[in-house]
Amino acid sequence: MIKPMLAESRSAPFNDPRYFWEIKYDGIRIISGAKDGGYSLQARSGTDKTVLFPELNLVTKVTAVLDGELVCYNEAGKLIFNGIQHRANRINNVTQSSRDYPATYEVFDILMADGLDLQRLPLEQRKKILNAVLIPTDNVKVAPYIDGDGITLFQNMVDNHMEGVIGKLKTGTYRQGKREWLKVKAIQSDEFTVLGYTQGTGWRASTFGALVLGKLNGNGLAYVGSVGTGFDEDEIRRLYQRMLALGSAPCPFAREPEPATWIKPVISVLIQFLEMTNDGRLRFPSYKGMTN
Repeated sequence: MIKPMLAESRSAPFNDPRYFWEIKYDGIRIISGAKDGGYSLQARSGTDKTVLFPELNLVTKVTAVLDGELVCYNEAGKLIFNGIQHRANRINNVTQSSRDYPATYEVFDILMADGLDLQRLPLEQRKKILNAVLIPTDNVKVAPYIDGDGITLFQNMVDNHMEGVIGKLKTGTYRQGKREWLKVKAIQSDEFTVLGYTQGTGWRASTFGALVLGKLNGNGLAYVGSVGTGFDEDEIRRLYQRMLALGSAPCPFAREPEPATWIKPVISVLIQFLEMTNDGRLRFPSYKGMTN
């Protein structure tokens, strides 16, 4: 079993000519083996995922071991986070799933080629070998990267509501299981309207569990999910008292998106989040405070 090289978190990107910067995809990390027109797919856990992705057209000029990430794109070329999650462990209807959410393998490293171990070579050299060995197809690509300018790539990720960036030292070797790459997540924030709250449990049983959130757009009020983290005890009490004072209200949607006590949509809150999913839901939201 090959253990993929990992990354440690950093708070901000930087510009440095010693580094390559890549897109942080947040898909399914895959070590693949390509030989004689066939391939194998190994997940980070060591699980064999080959049968789950029969649609990949993985072609190399010589036998190779590659490192990359499986992702899904829509017709406009935008990443669909929840698409690849539909594929992760679905062992039934694999053929139909591959049609509904076709996967793309973004390859960013090569560990072996034609029987030669490349892991002790610098990344800059490994990338040149990767470009020479991998034959790009409709759903297998050499992952793009930027030379030195992490700040520009990171801002592009923020603007496009994507996960973030990965920084890799050009002279770095491939060290299995080691956290020597750098990852910077593109945390975002925005104002949302509190539409209601869910029942609390444990020490929050007498108040609320999470705030149900919405956002005004061109089509009216849209449900974006709920947030249950980021509160201290004083803020929980303050929010709960304000929501009680508003009284209950009908659910603003034709179909209730989740069980909740609905209130008049007048409280605005600032929420920090990683990204907005393809179906308009907040990923990893955290409460930061009321704004009115």
